[in-house]
Amino acid sequence: MTPKEWIALARACALEQSAETVYSVLDLMKRSASPVTDEILNEVLSVYAEKGDVQVVETLFQKCLTEAPTERQRHLHIKSCLRADVTSEIPTRALELLHDYEARGLPAPQQTYTRCITHLFSAGSSVAHAHAWDLFAHMRYAAHPVPDVLLYTLMIRACANSSFSTGVEPERALDLFHEMTVDQRIEPTSGAYTAAILACARSGSKDYVHEAFRLAKQMLDSHRDARGNPAFSPDARFFKALLEGAKRIGDLGRARWILAEMVRVAGEMERKEAGSSASLRVDEDVMVHVFNAYTTYKPPFKRSATKVVDTPLESVPQAQEEAEMSSASSASSERKELVNPPQKSTFTHLPPQTRAELVAEVRLLMDQIVERNRPEGGDEAAAGRFKHVHLTPRLVNAYLSVHYAHTSLDTAIECYQHIFADLGVPRNSQSYVEALERFSKVKKDQREDVRSLGDEIWSEWQGVEAAWRRGDPTSLRLTARIIERAHTAMIRLLSITGQLDRALDHVKTFVELYPFAAVRRPGPQHASRSTRTVLAAARPLVRFTSALDIPDDTVPPFLSFPEVELLHHKLVVSDKVEGIKYLQWVCKSYAGALSIRRDRILAVRKADSEMEDVD
Repeated sequence: MTPKEWIALARACALEQSAETVYSVLDLMKRSASPVTDEILNEVLSVYAEKGDVQVVETLFQKCLTEAPTERQRHLHIKSCLRADVTSEIPTRALELLHDYEARGLPAPQQTYTRCITHLFSAGSSVAHAHAWDLFAHMRYAAHPVPDVLLYTLMIRACANSSFSTGVEPERALDLFHEMTVDQRIEPTSGAYTAAILACARSGSKDYVHEAFRLAKQMLDSHRDARGNPAFSPDARFFKALLEGAKRIGDLGRARWILAEMVRVAGEMERKEAGSSASLRVDEDVMVHVFNAYTTYKPPFKRSATKVVDTPLESVPQAQEEAEMSSASSASSERKELVNPPQKSTFTHLPPQTRAELVAEVRLLMDQIVERNRPEGGDEAAAGRFKHVHLTPRLVNAYLSVHYAHTSLDTAIECYQHIFADLGVPRNSQSYVEALERFSKVKKDQREDVRSLGDEIWSEWQGVEAAWRRGDPTSLRLTARIIERAHTAMIRLLSITGQLDRALDHVKTFVELYPFAAVRRPGPQHASRSTRTVLAAARPLVRFTSALDIPDDTVPPFLSFPEVELLHHKLVVSDKVEGIKYLQWVCKSYAGALSIRRDRILAVRKADSEMEDVD
């Protein structure tokens, strides 16, 4: 048999998940004097590494290797461990194997480090994210001083995540981008540019958002060939990164332009070649960003703020009175327009100048998105533009946020009560929390309107929260901070509607559900987070992060004084001394529990360091 036939046979047996047959094929090769080459072994190893079958991979090493494994084989060995620990936040076995190869003078290839770092960043834990940064620094110290463009891109993209106490880090992203392009003279890719743009855009700072748009211009204009054609073509990730910045600074003009540009470029690509616009799909993520831009946008014109001054100076009092009446009637007509907007609306070159125009434009966009589900009865062009936009709870929440920010209370209530049922979309945790937060900040003359609605929303939320505490796998996804926001909003709503006794009872119920003792107990610390610096160990030898940079994301729900400050003020005005004392006791008890939790974490770290010093 030829080597290609042996490879095909061994690979077919491996794909059939028959390890014993693979061993028999390799033994048969040895008996027939056919060498088991690295190519054949690597083909088999790649199959089992993808499956995460560490035992078979290590057995093949014992049977076939007579010397140190090659870089490719070391990579596949560690990959099998990563695939086996795919559900764990920190893949301990893979990292220990990685450091073991380093100790033997056989460092894994850089793509192995990239895969491990990607695994750590994909976890939802701030500890795992910190370990990824530490592994990056360790790799540059112990194995590969100069990262490749793929790893640089991964680390720049990680700067856009707010995993640390410092939040998004655009400065670090720009430093890494400068190091890659200037110091190391590595040609940036479209992904590297997009990662740097995203980190700057998510910072929310106007200076960095403008820097993001400058980088976008540099990407499209600075890398052209002799005919003027750009080296990089913008894709959906590029436009989404720009939308992240536009929505955070309320730049609706740019957000509308980006959406129009995506539709235009995708249309041109489709006309040239069918299916070529897959990289520029306008999906629900894009429309969520666009709706958020409408939410943060502040229309420049307010009818209620205008006064008509066209009368002689001697009749100023009468003119002021007429202007005030005109202002009131204009405000009333604006509210009516929001409740019953025009049936047809068109997009203009300028952004909406009034709230009514803004809401009408958003409703037109939403109507076109809904049309994609029934193209036979609607505008085929609109259905084509938004055919990849699916109705999800996140999209509906973004649409609702526009109404919360720009429509009257009655319109917002009506929209919240009916839109989910009308569209056949279930509510998620964010739907309840955002509604409670909006209705807990109404004006004084509107508070009675939200009293019964708050009870209705809270009764639904209680069922969701109870299912989450029971560990029901079908429950909505909740976090401790989401639960805090929901309870804080409900306490505020009860306070502004004058239900102080109910608000105090709510605080008592919260303390029973999430006692102080649960806050005091810290979570277990991973062994790799030891703070002692050593020259050889099965963990990163140098670190990018300190203990203070890593927030404790395992803290259970708790209440602090700013979250119940309004209730405290209402109790002071009502002279409810017992309620004031109880509220102060709750806030100080939670603060004390957090202090004890922090001290215990620091004590554990100090004890670990002292034990290592003794060893």
